[in-house]
Amino acid sequence: MTEPTNTPIDPNTVRELEKARADLVTLRGELKSARAERDTIRGERDEAIKSRDGLKAQFDRQKSDGEKALADANAAVEQAKADAEAATKGATEKANAAVIRAEAKAAAVRLGAVNPEDVVKLIDLGTVKMGEDGQIEGLDAVMEAAKESRAYLFTEPAKPGTETGTTKTTPSPKAGEPQDKSAMEMTDAEYAALKASMS
Repeated sequence: MTEPTNTPIDPNTVRELEKARADLVTLRGELKSARAERDTIRGERDEAIKSRDGLKAQFDRQKSDGEKALADANAAVEQAKADAEAATKGATEKANAAVIRAEAKAAAVRLGAVNPEDVVKLIDLGTVKMGEDGQIEGLDAVMEAAKESRAYLFTEPAKPGTETGTTKTTPSPKAGEPQDKSAMEMTDAEYAALKASMS
């Protein structure tokens, strides 16, 4: 066996090795720094994803709440509209009924009713309707039927004075004549004088 011979080491090789080791240390430091930066970026990315998912969930929740609020508001508007229509219809029906009753009372007076209120209470106004043009339909027939079936409630209608020739009007006051005063308009002295003249 031959003994290995020690060959001398080239000094350039040692310097290159030391330089390579220093470069390796630098590269390891840069790699470690890059890994730390990568981990930071991954953490930021994960936080951004969580934030995005949280914002998306919040947006979806707000969208759902908004749609529900809109649906509730639309339902409330529809309900208010229906209530207003019902109230208007009810008010119109009440107003029409009041007009029909007033017209029935006036018709009872024209037909000579002794007590028009009683006549209106006793007749059935269910068939009398208010027309689209505001005219009352069917009242004359109901009133004539009431006069025939309940004649005791009616007398011969009073004829106006223009027909009987008995029109009488109070004379108009003449200029310069004193007008009668009520007790409230008199002075204490006028009231005492009037009272004394009546005794």
